[in-house]
Amino acid sequence: MFDSIEGKSKIPTDKLTNGEFDPMKRIQKLLISLTLGLTIISLNHCFISESISTGVESLSKSSDSLESLSKSIKSLSVSVSSIFSSSSGNDEEKEKAYLKDVRDLTAMHFENGFQEIEFKNDLSTLAFRNGLTNWKSLRVTYLGIGSGLRKAGIDEDTFQTFVQGLGTSKPEIVESIRKGFHQL
Repeated sequence: MFDSIEGKSKIPTDKLTNGEFDPMKRIQKLLISLTLGLTIISLNHCFISESISTGVESLSKSSDSLESLSKSIKSLSVSVSSIFSSSSGNDEEKEKAYLKDVRDLTAMHFENGFQEIEFKNDLSTLAFRNGLTNWKSLRVTYLGIGSGLRKAGIDEDTFQTFVQGLGTSKPEIVESIRKGFHQL
């Protein structure tokens, strides 16, 4: 039965001349295999540790960014609150206070990354707190917007781009914004 295999046995070839196996060669091969295996595991561990370290560092930076954003939002909230509370007095004084509030609100929005929807919402709230129900129909609103653009320090080209982007068919609105920007 074993004769039919014709020398194709899977018995280790590290035999001594007397037909016995050399245990030292066998141990040497096992140690080499063990060393290679441990080296591979060690390298994998380094890569995993490095990946975890990078991930923790990234999370830390994200946390710092969120904290900074939170502080900015709190600062904006305080600014908006102070703007909303600055109106008082008779009609002429109320109009001047409203114009100043619109100017400051506009400047704040442009200095902090203008978002049209947020600006309009804040403008509506500001008008309401000043006892005004339709800020869109008031010339003083647009004078304040123009003045706020000037206060924000935007240049003439940016101002022209803003005015062209309004998309209004009412020339009196554009004229009031221009007057606020150039004269107030």
